[in-house]
Amino acid sequence: MTRPYSEDIRERALARADAGETVRSIAEALQISPSCVTKWKNLRRDTGGLAPGQIGGHKKRVLSDANADWL
Repeated sequence: MTRPYSEDIRERALARADAGETVRSIAEALQISPSCVTKWKNLRRDTGGLAPGQIGGHKKRVLSDANADWL
């Protein structure tokens, strides 16, 4: 699996977006996909930050307690 982009490139992309540049021109200049820029804009709007989410990790069990005992 690939690593997330650094926060530096995320900040540079959003600084360009704040300056009024289009998503496609930002993506072309930074050599990233336009969907990345859009997702980062949405992430900043929703959470106020640009930190990437966790990749991988533990998946909780679907069945637990009485349902697991019954099966």
